[in-house]
Amino acid sequence: MSKYEQYAKQLPITGRNGNIKLGAVMDGEWFGWDCISLRYGLVDGPGIIPEETDKMHTHDYDQMIMFISSDPDHMLDLGAELEIDLGPNGIVHKIATPHVITIPKGTPHFSPVVKSVTKPFYFVAVSGTAAFKADVFDENAVPGEGPLSKFFGEFMRNVKVLGCTSTDPYHYGSERAQPTGGVSHHVGPSTLGMEFTMSWSTIRLPNEFGPWKDDGLHHPHAHQNYEETLMFFSLDQDNLTDLHGVADMCMGEEGEDQEHLLLTKATATIMHKGVSHLPLVFKEVDYNTPMVFITLSRSSGF
Repeated sequence: MSKYEQYAKQLPITGRNGNIKLGAVMDGEWFGWDCISLRYGLVDGPGIIPEETDKMHTHDYDQMIMFISSDPDHMLDLGAELEIDLGPNGIVHKIATPHVITIPKGTPHFSPVVKSVTKPFYFVAVSGTAAFKADVFDENAVPGEGPLSKFFGEFMRNVKVLGCTSTDPYHYGSERAQPTGGVSHHVGPSTLGMEFTMSWSTIRLPNEFGPWKDDGLHHPHAHQNYEETLMFFSLDQDNLTDLHGVADMCMGEEGEDQEHLLLTKATATIMHKGVSHLPLVFKEVDYNTPMVFITLSRSSGF
């Protein structure tokens, strides 16, 4: 194994779990972190999205959940209707477009309930913990029986429509942003009220990503105060593993220390504090079967 190959792990994608057709669960032990866990999946049918329990419950950590379209030509069309109950009174929030939901620690809630699906969609649930855990809050509560949310009502700040852009200017500035052919969603502490920073991009065109300097070239960098993961998986609804392309992930400082990890399978590259990484070059892509590129960290900001 090379010096930096240890930082790339193939995603543990598994098959059917309730209404999740394909998905993966990665806890702190898998990442080698003590502050974050993640699960994601392709949902293709009605019912409650599986979690630790189907009862009204709480977590002793913050959580956010994103709901994102799987249709690369219509990323603003979720293709489904969902409900999520928040608070001890089970206030029902209805969702039919790409959204991000924030669930502060200690907030009673049910797992999201899918009411109808016209085309599969993705969810990504990020938790501020190394180990998933749920404490049942009300054994007898039933999802969907509480009052409907109101525009200025309680918990509305926790239910946000996802914005999108056709390029990726938020990381390193609009001046050098390159078109991905797809769309990007971004959320961070200022919008979430939580110490998560995450982006989701569909990659349909070759492009290069990373910090740039006055020479106009992309260069590596490292984070000294927090960990970060860069994740890659396919938008292919029958095979999340094959990227249908090649992502060239540079690791290490420029010069002889730098290595190129050529990724063709669903992978998480795990950046511990101080590990130099980038630029990232999407060398080969399939326009009709894009790959998904996710960045995720837990910090108060970049």
